[in-house]
Amino acid sequence: MGIKKNIFFGGLNELRAIAALSVILHHIELFKHRDKIESLFDSEYTLYWIEHLGKNGVYLFFVLSGFLITYLLLSEKEKNSTINLKKFYLRRIFRIWPLYYIILFISFIIVPLLTFIFPLFSITPSYYHLIKDSSNYDLKSFLLYFTFLPNFAVKAGKILAGASQSWSVGVEEQFYIIWPIIISFCNRKTMLLVFLSILAVFAVINLQFPNSLIGIIVTIIPFEFMAIGALGGYFYYKNTEEITQYTKSNILYAGVLLLIAILISIPVFKLYIQNIILGFVFLLLIIISINSSNKAVLRSRYFSSLGTISYGIYMYHPLIMFLIFPVFYKLLIFYNNIFVFNIGVFMFIPGITILVSYGSYRYIEKKFIDIKDSKFKTL
Repeated sequence: MGIKKNIFFGGLNELRAIAALSVILHHIELFKHRDKIESLFDSEYTLYWIEHLGKNGVYLFFVLSGFLITYLLLSEKEKNSTINLKKFYLRRIFRIWPLYYIILFISFIIVPLLTFIFPLFSITPSYYHLIKDSSNYDLKSFLLYFTFLPNFAVKAGKILAGASQSWSVGVEEQFYIIWPIIISFCNRKTMLLVFLSILAVFAVINLQFPNSLIGIIVTIIPFEFMAIGALGGYFYYKNTEEITQYTKSNILYAGVLLLIAILISIPVFKLYIQNIILGFVFLLLIIISINSSNKAVLRSRYFSSLGTISYGIYMYHPLIMFLIFPVFYKLLIFYNNIFVFNIGVFMFIPGITILVSYGSYRYIEKKFIDIKDSKFKTL
């Protein structure tokens, strides 16, 4: 097998954009529902879809991360006969940490200050309830969030306004600690066995021992979705040409989209089983989406640009919601017009989030990305 160079998969940024926008839609509707505002949670026809839309967006991120990181690590191992763990971890630090800690600073310091200085920010019940709860700002919360254990913080009930979405970033960082070690020190057969074992063990524990201590832990670190992506990355790396031939079909692409539409909208199986099936279908979507020979897949300059800044979109949008919701909540109370409220929040929250994310990427994140790519490049 020839060593692969200049690795870039078209189509992945578009999927990142869709995942990030799905999370925004879910959170907007969730906070409307919590604040007793008419929402998609109120209809039996959209309840299942909107209730799980945010998690499904995150699961797509997880599968994509598992696929891509596995493919890149296998490429590095073939090219260099080893994996430079130090460079791998430094690359992750320079990409993830700067924005993560900016969000924590804003959430721990700026958000409470704004709430107590400006009465406007205390009128939305959901946000105000979180902010006035001092236990969300105690030492335990601080340590869990600042040591990249936000998923454990959320499980412990430490819901930090503006930063609780970082639970998934914590899961990915914890995954990144062990994954390069596994790929570095395992041969081909052992590696595949590890991937399958993680998926099987997590599934068995979730289904058979959900209320045990280990059952609680595996729900906090849902590595099985990244293991699904890793399996795809492994087989795609070993069989790129064959898989590319099989994924040219527009009919296959349409079938995958239809299956996703069904799985995210209708409860067909037990929730965990349905999520695992959805994870594998997401993997199919990823593999089809990177096939440049398939002309039906989504290719959009706009969505690709959004995908480039999707980390910022995901991390900033709860803070933008904190700023925007009170304004339109007050207008809703005054005018009693849900149409104006919906137009406002669905225009301004995504719009301002995208603008802030673009500015953050260009003027903050990109500086660290350039350092990462210049000093710690491995491929």
